[in-house]
Amino acid sequence: MQNNNIVEIENATIENWKWPCIDEWYNRERWDMERKERDGNVDQRSDPFKVIYSVDEHRIHNIFVELSSQPLIMILQDIIPDNSVILDKEPRINAQDLYHVLEKLRTKKAELEKASNLTGEKLYLKSLIKFLEQEYERTNEMRARMITQNKVSFGMLWVFYTPNLPVWYTCETSHQKRGGIISSTSVEFNYMTQQIEFHINIKVIDYDSVGFKHCSIVRKIGYFKGEVSFSSLPVMPSEFSKIEDKMKKIIAENGKKFFKLASGKHLKNYKGLLLRWKKSETCMILEKVNANGRVMIDLESFAIMNPDYEMGNALPPKKCDFELLVNIDAYFENDKEIQEADFLLAPAVVYGFSFELKQWGQFDVSEFEDIEFDKDSLDYLVIPPDQKDIIKGLVSQYVGPSKVTDDNGLDPIRNKGNGCIFLCYGPPGTGKTLTAESVAEFLERPLWTLTAHELGTKLEDLEQQLAKVLDIAYKWNAVLLLDEADIYFVRRSTAGLNRNMMVGIFLRLLEHYQGILFLTTNRVENFDEAICSRISMFLHYPELGPKERREIWTNFIKRAKLPLIADDFTKYKSNGREIRNVVNIVQRVARNKGENLNAYLVINIIEAIQKFKGKMLNAKNYK
Repeated sequence: MQNNNIVEIENATIENWKWPCIDEWYNRERWDMERKERDGNVDQRSDPFKVIYSVDEHRIHNIFVELSSQPLIMILQDIIPDNSVILDKEPRINAQDLYHVLEKLRTKKAELEKASNLTGEKLYLKSLIKFLEQEYERTNEMRARMITQNKVSFGMLWVFYTPNLPVWYTCETSHQKRGGIISSTSVEFNYMTQQIEFHINIKVIDYDSVGFKHCSIVRKIGYFKGEVSFSSLPVMPSEFSKIEDKMKKIIAENGKKFFKLASGKHLKNYKGLLLRWKKSETCMILEKVNANGRVMIDLESFAIMNPDYEMGNALPPKKCDFELLVNIDAYFENDKEIQEADFLLAPAVVYGFSFELKQWGQFDVSEFEDIEFDKDSLDYLVIPPDQKDIIKGLVSQYVGPSKVTDDNGLDPIRNKGNGCIFLCYGPPGTGKTLTAESVAEFLERPLWTLTAHELGTKLEDLEQQLAKVLDIAYKWNAVLLLDEADIYFVRRSTAGLNRNMMVGIFLRLLEHYQGILFLTTNRVENFDEAICSRISMFLHYPELGPKERREIWTNFIKRAKLPLIADDFTKYKSNGREIRNVVNIVQRVARNKGENLNAYLVINIIEAIQKFKGKMLNAKNYK
C-alpha cells in the first residue's frame, strides 16, 4: 500500500512539490467555464490536488481544491463527513471549507508523522496544509484584528460564520431573537438587487403536524462596504453577541412553551398581536392586528383552511410524501429526546385561530395563558327555568373531553342524528347569542361564531367551506354558532333553483354533524319544513318584559360590581345587548373621568340610545 501511494502520482514524492494553480473563468460567448494553468499551459496533468481560482458568471470569486489522491480523499472523508462533495469520485471542495478544519488537518498530519509507513499520505497532507497556510495568511491576520474590534467586513463573513457555530437570529414574523446552529454558508447573486449576498443555512427545530423535527432556514446578509459590528447584522455568532443570560433564559422559556403548544390543539387566552403574511403587488407584507381574546392553537387546521399560506418548515407533509420518507430520521422519536438546548432552537410563534377576530394567523408563544371559564354563566341567562333545564340536559352529555358517539344512536345510518342542534328565534337582544356563549362557558369549550357572509353563498364555495368548518369545529369540541342563518332556512320553491340547492347542501351537512350547533334567526315565517327534522330543540325568545329587564340589569350590575340599583332602569325598554353595552360604557366613562357612578349617568346614556333608536324608527316610517 505504501509503494502504491508513493508512485500513484509521481509529483507527490518530491519534497518541494508545488501544487498546480489554475485560473477558471466564465466565457460569456460560449456560456461555459474555461480554465488555464498559471504557467501558461492548459491544465492536463494529474496531481494529488490542484488549486482552482474561479470567477463565475456573476464575478463571484472562489478558490477550490480538486482532489485526485485517494489517500487524501479518505483523510478528508474522515475529517469532514458532512460535506457531501467529498463523496464524489474526484471531489472539488471549496478551500474555505478546508480552512475551517485546518487545525484538524494539522492534528492528522502529526498522527501520520508517527507512522513512517504512510509516506504518501503524509506528503499529500503536508502539501495541502502548506497551501492553506500560505493562501490564508493575510486572512488570519485580519481575523485576529476583527476579533479585538468586534467588527467584520463582508469579505470576511465566511471566516466567522462557520459550520456548527451557534448563532442568534431575528424571527421574521415575531421579531424575537431565536437560536440556531450554522450548517453551511455561501455567497449568492441576487438577480433583483444585482448584488451579492451571504447566505447562512441555520439548523433549527420546528413542528409540522407529524412531529418535532430538525430542519433548516436560510438567512441572508446583504452586501455592505467597510466593516460593521456583529450586533448590527441579522445573524450574530453567539460568541460576539451581547445577549445577556436573562434574555437567553426568556428565549429558552419561550422555546419550552413552543414544545408544549405546537402539537395538538390547545384553547388559550391570548394578549398580543395576530401576525399574518399577506401578498402585495411586489412583496410579502406582515400584517399585525391586536387579537386579545381566546385562540385555538391548531397547525393542522390552519393548513387546511389556508392552503396557499407559506408555512415553510411547519407545512404538514402530504400523504405518501417522498420527502417525509427521506427525512424521517430528522424527527424526534419521543419527548425524551428533547433537551434543554433544543428550546433555544424552537420558533417563537404557533399557528391558530382567533375567535375574537375570526381570523387565522400566527401567535407569539409568550402571550398565552390559561382560560378561567365562567362555569356559572348559565345561571345568569334570563330565560324560563324549564327551558334552561332542557338546555343543560341536552348539553351535559358533552361535558368533558369525550365526544358523543352513535353507539346507542336511534338512526340506523351511522353518524347521523347525533348532533345537538338548537334553533333560537326571536327579536334582537333577547338572549339568543348569550345562550350559546353560556353553554360554551358551562362546557369549557370554545365558541365559534359564524355568519352566512363568512361561509359564502356561492354553491361551489359553500359546500366546501361549510364541510371544513363543521369538521374543524367537531375536532375542537367547539360550540358552533351560526348567527342570522335565515338564508339557509328559507322555504324552497320552483322559482329559486340556486337557493334551493344552497338550502339542500346546508340540510345535508347539518344532518351528519355530531357536535353542538346553535342557529339564530329573527324570522321563522319562511322556514323550509325540512329544517324542523334536523333540529334537536327550538328555543323561543320573546320581547323582554319589565321582570326580565330587571333580572338582566341585576345580573350585569352584580357581575360588574357597580353600586347601582336595577329598579332605576327597568322602565326603559332596552334589550339585553343594549343593557350590556350601557354597563360597559358606564364603567369606561367613570374610569376615565374618575367620577362616582350614579343612576343619573346611566339614565343619560340609556336616553341617548333610546333617542337614536326613535329617530331610526321615524326615518323608516317616513320612507
